[in-house]
Amino acid sequence: MFTRKCEMCGMEFETPSNRAKYCIYCRDKAQAARNRAYAEKKKSGSAVKVGSEQTCPICGKTYTVTSGSQKYCRECTESRKRKKAQPTAEYIKENYDYIRFNVPKGDGDAIKSYAQAQGMTIKQLLLTALEEYKANHGGNVDE
Repeated sequence: MFTRKCEMCGMEFETPSNRAKYCIYCRDKAQAARNRAYAEKKKSGSAVKVGSEQTCPICGKTYTVTSGSQKYCRECTESRKRKKAQPTAEYIKENYDYIRFNVPKGDGDAIKSYAQAQGMTIKQLLLTALEEYKANHGGNVDE
């Protein structure tokens, strides 16, 4: 359970959701306000209807709207998506241990191909094997 503070009245409340903004007393009021805002937007004509044709402001091509919040054509949306930032060397040093081990000649490729066939990286394969070993042999490997 999460303890939150209602954005409307300031009262603290508990919720199982980590995204809740309003207490049970203000939830309906907030929904009514959202509905009013949507109705005004629709009445003014600034709401975009799903299925309508729009022009992409980036490339100028026309596209069919597939979502109420869509602003760009599919190609421009894909190109605008943020790439996940790679962790810095400092972050990796602080949060991870580095283990290097050697395997007999030719076994490295076999291990890589087996991991890929299982849909895993070598690291995932090794960690999964370690967990299974712990579970099946009952011993504590951490000693």
